[in-house]
Amino acid sequence: VAADGRAKVFLFTGPSGTGKTTLARILATRFCGGKATAANIHEINGAMESGKEDMEKQVGSALFRSIGGSPNKVIIVDECHRLSTAALNVLLKPTEEPPDHVYWMFCTTGGKIPPTILTRCLKYELKPVVEDDIFKLLQRVIEAEELEVGDDILEAIAEGSGGSPRQALVYLEQCQYSESVDEARAVMRSA
Repeated sequence: VAADGRAKVFLFTGPSGTGKTTLARILATRFCGGKATAANIHEINGAMESGKEDMEKQVGSALFRSIGGSPNKVIIVDECHRLSTAALNVLLKPTEEPPDHVYWMFCTTGGKIPPTILTRCLKYELKPVVEDDIFKLLQRVIEAEELEVGDDILEAIAEGSGGSPRQALVYLEQCQYSESVDEARAVMRSA
């Protein structure tokens, strides 16, 4: 927790495609006063940059304030459950006592996050999105993109998305030329 009482370390959990990383990016931009640049926000793919050296590099760069619109730095670690034990150990001290200008955001679909990291985080658990809300999202997208997709196909996409807005948008792209619900469902099954 910062001197002003603001949390400094966040954990976003939930199913795939429910907006964890998007929420982290929005919050990061806010913490940078709406002036976020590549100097302010660092995104780490925990599946690809999972080693101790990767984390040491990020921790080292976080010590220096950013120049430009905001001195704050936000480090978003996506798929943090894929980090090695050694990489997670590197994060213990930086997440316990982060500098005033540094925010950490971890995103995960679940998995091994040690209690030593969990206890440092303000946790937000995202739930699958209800079908009605996904249907409304799809309606807004087809209206904005001036697509012609029937409500019956949108309903099938919303139902088949499993509560994931991202998956629904992928299905919409794949099914936008489907002429029937059965054809749309066949496309979704083959994806």
